[in-house]
Order: sequence, then structure tokens, then C-alpha cells
Amino acid sequence: MHRCVPIALLVAAQAAIAQSPSGDPAGHGHDRPITISRAVRTTTPIQLDGRLTEAAWANAPVTDSFTQIDPDEGRPASQRTEVRVLYDDAFLYVGARLYDTGRIVGRLGRRDMDFGDSDWFGVMIDSYLDHRTAFGFDVNPAGVRHDEIKTIDVDDYSWDPVWEAATTVDSAGWTAEYRIPFSQLRFSNAREQVWGVQFERIIGRNREYSVSTFIPKSIRGGVPQYGHLLGIEDIRPGKRVEALPYTVQRASWVDPGANPYRGKPEWTTQGGLDLLIRATSSLTVNAAFNPDFGQVEVDPAVVNLGVYETFFDEKRPFFIEGSEIFDFGAQGTSGGQLFYSRRVGRSPTLGPPTAASDMPDATTILGAAKISGKPAGWSIGVLEAVTAREEARYRDGTSDARTTVEPMANYFVGRARREFRGGQSLFGGILTAVHRDLDSPPLEASLHRAAYAGGVDFRHEFRNRSWALFGDAEVSHVRGSTAAITATQRLSRHYFQRPDADHLEVDENATSLTGYSVNLGVAKQGGRNWRGSLGAAVVSPTYEVNDLGFAVRTDRADAQAVLTYLQLQPSTRLRRWNVSLIGRSEHNHDWQPILNFAMLQASAQTLGYWNFTVQLQRFFKSYDDRLTRGGPLALRPQWTSASVAVSTDGRRPLTAGLHVNAQHYEYGGWGWASRLSLGVKTSTRWNLSAGPAVSRSFTPAQYVTQVPDPDYAPTFGRRYVFAPLWQTSVGLETRFNVTFSPTLTLETYIQPLLSSADYGSPRTLEAPRTYRFNAYAGQVPNLDFNLRSLRGNAVLRWEWREGSTLFVAWQQRRSDSEPIGDFDFGRDRRALFQTRPDNIFLVKMNYWLNP
Repeated sequence: MHRCVPIALLVAAQAAIAQSPSGDPAGHGHDRPITISRAVRTTTPIQLDGRLTEAAWANAPVTDSFTQIDPDEGRPASQRTEVRVLYDDAFLYVGARLYDTGRIVGRLGRRDMDFGDSDWFGVMIDSYLDHRTAFGFDVNPAGVRHDEIKTIDVDDYSWDPVWEAATTVDSAGWTAEYRIPFSQLRFSNAREQVWGVQFERIIGRNREYSVSTFIPKSIRGGVPQYGHLLGIEDIRPGKRVEALPYTVQRASWVDPGANPYRGKPEWTTQGGLDLLIRATSSLTVNAAFNPDFGQVEVDPAVVNLGVYETFFDEKRPFFIEGSEIFDFGAQGTSGGQLFYSRRVGRSPTLGPPTAASDMPDATTILGAAKISGKPAGWSIGVLEAVTAREEARYRDGTSDARTTVEPMANYFVGRARREFRGGQSLFGGILTAVHRDLDSPPLEASLHRAAYAGGVDFRHEFRNRSWALFGDAEVSHVRGSTAAITATQRLSRHYFQRPDADHLEVDENATSLTGYSVNLGVAKQGGRNWRGSLGAAVVSPTYEVNDLGFAVRTDRADAQAVLTYLQLQPSTRLRRWNVSLIGRSEHNHDWQPILNFAMLQASAQTLGYWNFTVQLQRFFKSYDDRLTRGGPLALRPQWTSASVAVSTDGRRPLTAGLHVNAQHYEYGGWGWASRLSLGVKTSTRWNLSAGPAVSRSFTPAQYVTQVPDPDYAPTFGRRYVFAPLWQTSVGLETRFNVTFSPTLTLETYIQPLLSSADYGSPRTLEAPRTYRFNAYAGQVPNLDFNLRSLRGNAVLRWEWREGSTLFVAWQQRRSDSEPIGDFDFGRDRRALFQTRPDNIFLVKMNYWLNP
């Protein structure tokens, strides 16, 4: 009997070492207890069947201490979870036994579906051990997989590694079994690996989220606070090459309009190759030859009558995957970004001289390659892309001709970042470059021959990551002909031609433009109740990055302050709530105030998981140096905005949300918008969501045009013509998804939009720095319109082999516009469905090879 006591104590000690909180034995920057898990090597094959029946599983150390983050922070998980980790020369195996005394929910859906009300088990692996980036692998009881690259602030769900998982459900709960190839991870070449790890469990019916290493909400959480996985030794990244050849067959029935070259239908066949090469265990090379970017979700239809370009999110996998390494800047107050990947392969810049033409929709990307990874404490990213010279055919009378609408171009991005103190401090830099082959006078006059931008950024977190000091500085330089640089100076983001701006002047002899941007901020990002930030930035008038970046305006100095009080512990009625006060001030380089506002925002979640948000915003009187589109300053009236949003418990089969906002402007302007979100998921195999939206607004002075008038001195010899504008829009976004199995799904999307703009009698600005207008007797173009648009697609996706996918897709577009102005729902709805549609069908297949 006494001989058994030491044995029992030894077994208990080994179990405690395997899964109990401890200090940081490897010395990797943790200053709070973490959970240590251990992996053991297996010499026998593991059959992936969702049952942990092999003897190796029984001999593996167990991690079973899980703590709730939600709903009861800090309390033990309501259900027991046991996790074991094995590995061999090629794979990492994770086995999880998830006991449950209640109803298990396993909702079917496409890979990377929302977590929703389903149960899930997740494995987060910081194999770089940089305390900033982790690879995430999740699975639910129905076998649906979800994978992501996690950073401290962002989850990137576009990453689709090749891995497997199997699940089973029984009377005691459910089981998940993983097989993750080492080739899909990135790690150092050390003999003994130390990885960050976090095991996560979601119990959908309770909205319970528990983790193996507890991270209080009051501290800066996520990847930096993960536990450690020890015991993995002598592993290699596996096969160094992955190839993904593809082929696409496309059939298009498109209304040719004025295009005399388009036939019906049109059939095309295309092929290409994506290639991944592992240069080292922590550095990869991705290449794409004749990549296909047609299989993406359509952009929503928008009506933009403003002065700035519309920003659209990137949806192409080649540019999204690994994008966290190319992230640059402190995310401060200056706005804009140096690398906006949708510039690569954009729609052609120029147009043909006649409407009887055949224009390419996008610029062909001949090839693209990127190198990314984290060798020796550095984060490295290099991207290179070459786009083709694009031509448009056009007919001038009876003769046919061609004109270049986009030159051949080369795009380059290089990013490097050095991390210190377990990822709490970083310093980095970026360089971007664009070179174009401008082989015709129209191209020379319109585009920059070369564009460069570079910058440095830093971030320093201290006091257990509760505080952060951050900043960045950038320099831009563009070169081109005098005509191209003059045109740049006159763009809406610059407006050097403003006649009353003492610090601006158009230089018609300039062949280059150089500018800068600087940003600095400090934030309290941790703490139980109080958080906030202070930031300031300066952007010079000559800053120009839109050849490969995105910035909406320059000539700005701004400051912003945010103060937040939050309560994360449940009370008798609320689960959590917070209140924020935000203030912002912007001036141009003449130190004229161009934007000043204060905002109060509050949000709360009830114990029944209803969510409420209220926002009140007050914009104070200032000046608008963009209203006249390059003319003199005008007054920016003060205005007030209020919004309310409410959403129901997302666990329910029927869900709803409502968002309403309204604005009231000085001088009689007003606007309101409402959006209703409805969801139906009465089956685990399908779900439906619909979002009807209605908006109306009245703008007292919408810009129309400007005309010379040398006799009118108050506005410097020009008349700036405006008109009252009434706008109405009605739209509906609907998604219907059906899942036949975890590898076979059908997703549909449709967005009809009806919008009208009714312009009143024209009038002109009376004088600078005012919002007073006089009647205008001259002729102006009729700008009234009624837009009818419908965009939709249906995509059948079958992952017919691990890493290999078949797509069958249908896309329909309808668009029509008439110069009517008044809104009539019945008339515009009928006109929309009488409009001739464009139909595009495609079949795309790729085949994953790992030779």
C-alpha cells in the first residue's frame, strides 16, 4: 500500500506539469502564469477517424484545465475537455475529448463559416513564438473546418491550409481528431521547438467560450498571452513545393450595348498555376502565373456623389493570404495606407475615344510572386507583380482602331519588421515602387512613370502590454511628364489650384512631387475599466501614394482623443457595457479648421445576449476646402448625427437586427437611413439572411459644375454652381446558403438597388467662407437620375480532394439609368426586371499537388 503512494504522487506531478499553470520555463517574455502542454512522438500510425482509440493517445499527457472567458469570466468551464498532442516526422496530431451533458450543436456550412450558435473546438499555434502571429484550426461536431491566421488585432480567414479533421458524436459528448502537416506551419530550425498554444472550446447553446490558458479581459490578450507547447523535437517542414494548377471555362451572355465586337455567347478557356516553395522552415515563396481572379464575390453597388474615391475590400486570395506581414503603420489618426493591393490588376485608367468600343474589365496580371516569413526574429515580406499592356478596340465611323488604355507596369512592395521583448516592441520599414512603360502621348500625359513610397513604424508596449506608444513616418515621390504632375496637383486629394490658399500653387513645370506623412500616438489598451488614446498626425499637401496605396486627402494636421469606460463583469441585468467619448480636430496647412467633432457612444449586452448601441455625434462649424472642387473655401455647416442599433440573441433560429441613423444640418439639410437584418436558420443545413435598407436625404448645396465669369471678383473670376439635391435609395441584400456536406456547399447572393437623385434649381456660391448662394440663370446639365441595379451570384463549391476544389458559378448583373429624378418604387422595380441581364457562367477546377 505504501509503495503505491510515491507512484501516485509521481503520476500526479507529471499530469500537473503537463497542463497546470506555471511560469515561463523557456524565458519567452511571459510575466504571468501560463499553461504548459506537452507533445509526445508516436511511432505507430494514427488513423484519422474521430476516435482516440490508438494506444499512443492513452499515453499522451492531458491538458484539461479550461477557464471561461464568457459568460462567467474566470470560472472553470462548465463541461470537461481533455486535449492530447502527438507528432511524428510529418504531422502534428491533436485529439480532444469534449464531454457534454447537454445538447450538442453541429451546424453545417462552408469552410470558414461564422461560428454562430454551433459548438467548436480550436487549436491556436504560435509556431514562430513571436507572440504576435498564430495559425488557427477549428472544427465543429459536424466536421466543418475553420482556419485562420491570427494576429493581435486581426483574424485573417482567407488562409486555407491543407489539413484534416474527423469528428464523432456519442452519448457522452463529442471527439475531434486533427492531423496537421508540418508543411502548413512556419517554425524555426531549432532542434527543440517551443510553440505558443491555446486550446479553445465554444459551447454554442450557452455562448460559453473557454480556453486552456486564461487571459483576463482586462489585459491585452490574444497571441501574446498563449501557453506553451513543449516536447516537439527533430522535425522538418516536409515537402518544399506545393503546386496548384487550375483551369477555367467561362461562358458569357452579355448585352453588347454600343460594343460592336462582342458576340453572344462568348466562350473562353484559361489556365494558370499557383506555386508555393518553402525556402526554409520559416520563409516561403508564393508565385502565381496567369492567376485567375474571377472567382470572387461581387462588389456591392454604390452611389458615390462625393469628392473621394470609394474604398473596396480586397477579395483575391493571393493578396489576402499572409497580408498581416505587409501591414504597415501605427493605425493612428492620419488615415490612408501605403499598400492597397486592388491597385494591382485594376480597371484600365484611360478610355477609347468613341463609345463603340471593347474595353477590358481589368488589367491582366501576367505574374506575381511574394516571399514572406519570420526568420531570426524578423518579419519579412516582398511582393512583385507584373501587369500587361491593355488595349481597347474601337470603331470610328467605319474604320477599326486600337488604343492603349493601361500600360505595362511593375509593382513592388518590401516590408521588414524587427520584434523585441517577446513581441512587445517592434521597429520596421516598408518600400513600395511602381514603374510603368508609357509608350504613347496619352499615357505620358495621364500617368506617373514612376512612383515610390517608403516609411518606418514602431510600437512599444509596456506595463504588461496595458500601454502602447506607437508611430510611423512616410515619404512619397512620384515622377512623370509636366502634364501628368500638373494633373496630380489638381486631383481632389490635393486641389493645389484653390485660389484662396496661400500655401498652395500649381507648378505646371514640375516633373516630380515629394511629400511626407507623420503619425504619433499613445494608448491605454488594457485595464479593467478605463481605456483611451491620444494621437496626432500631419500630412503634407504634396503627399501622393495612390499609385499603389490609398489616401483620400492630404494637406491635413489632426489630433484625436478617445476615453472609454467599460464594465466587463455581468451585473443583475447587463452582461457587459461601455461608454466612449471621442473628440477630433483637423486643420489644413493654412491652419484653417476643416473638421471638428465630438462623439458619445455607448453599447451594452443583456444577460439574454441582446445587443444595443447608441451613438450621438456633433460636428462643429468649420471650413470645407473640398466643396467647390478646387475653388475657394466654403463654410462647413454644423450638424448633428444620431444612431441606434439593436440585435437579438444570435443563438436563436430566428434573429433580427435594426439600425437607424439620422442627421440634421444647419441651413436645412437632413438625412436618415434604416436597415433591418433578418436571419433564419431553422435547419443545421441551410440559413437565410435578408437586409432591406432605405435611406433619404436632402442636401442644400450639391456641387454641379463651375464656369468662368471674369466679372465676378468675389469667387476669383469663376462661378461655382450648386443645386439642392433630394436622394432616395432602397436596397436589399439577401444570402441563402445550403450545405450538403462539409465539402459541398451552395452559396447565393443577390443585391437589388433602386436609387434616385433629384436636383433643384441651380445657384452659385456668393462668397468664400460662406454657405450663401445666389440664383444662377445659366444653363447646367441635367444631372437627375434613377439608377436600377441588380447584382447576384450563386457558387457551388466542392472540395473533391484535400486541397483541390471545383467551383460552378453563375453571376448575373443588371444595370439601367434614366434622367428622371423622382423616386417611384413600382416604376423603378419594373424597369429593373425589364432590363436586359448580363449572365456569366464558369467552371473552375484546381488540383493540389505536393510532389
